[in-house]
Amino acid sequence: MADRLDEVSAHAVRRGLVSHCYRMLGSIAEAQQVATLSLQSSGEVYAIATRQCLDQDVWRPLPTGLAAASDDPEGRLQQRPEVLWLEPIPDDLTDGRPIGLDLVAALQRLPARHRAALILADIEGWTPARVTDAIGVSAADLDEARSHFDPGQSHVADDAALLDRYRAAFEQYDVPTITGFFTDDAIWEMPPFTSWFRGARNIGRLISTHCPAKEAGDQLLVPIKANGQPGFAVYMRDPADNVHRAFQLQVLTLTATGIVHAIAFFDLTLFETFNLPDLLTTLPKSPYEAQPSLHVTRADKHE
Repeated sequence: MADRLDEVSAHAVRRGLVSHCYRMLGSIAEAQQVATLSLQSSGEVYAIATRQCLDQDVWRPLPTGLAAASDDPEGRLQQRPEVLWLEPIPDDLTDGRPIGLDLVAALQRLPARHRAALILADIEGWTPARVTDAIGVSAADLDEARSHFDPGQSHVADDAALLDRYRAAFEQYDVPTITGFFTDDAIWEMPPFTSWFRGARNIGRLISTHCPAKEAGDQLLVPIKANGQPGFAVYMRDPADNVHRAFQLQVLTLTATGIVHAIAFFDLTLFETFNLPDLLTTLPKSPYEAQPSLHVTRADKHE
């Protein structure tokens, strides 16, 4: 029993440290690497991990942090694959403390030392004096960080019925219904594309113009949880061999009025991070012709 308790405690410590490093770095792989190295060190692991994160001197934006909204959803989409973009984190790697994507994106917009001070004080619960001892940031700097921190609207609560209807609308490729789930000032962004869009009407125009789907059954959505928020892994039918391949991960922010923010991540390596397959197979020609039992397999990434 004691060994089991020690194992559970160690797991909780690691989850907490990974979550802390993720808030600092915006990258799951980098957060796990720093957490592992810090746990192998002697001393206060959060202070060690924070200083290691500061040494990396990186920040990971979302498209909304780089440019103004586009007013041309039918136009050419600009992308910057060289940018180190903010990534979502699977819920089963988090510590249960605030870690929403809008919050982490707002943290990333702060100078690194201000970001670290704010995380240690307001999320980890450290006193200003302890923060100063660990990373040399003064109480005045902490107050300045707080004054510039603006996470925007946070996710309120999952709405299972709405999410089921949203999923069905995508799988039916019913763009008018999809559009109806978004508020008038909702945001849609999709790294590595720098173009982002505001408003339900623009989001509908964007999907109608640029989504490769043409009809019902072209897309299949698998529910996920990321950053304490609902989302979906989207698989797109490959017409060449009639299978559904990994396409994007969507993470949604819901309020009482509807979906206010959707981020579609096109980095397909995230499917492995979320323990998702690259390929859905053994489907009928259209999933609406029957209720198939999906066989899920991982395809060769170079297939």
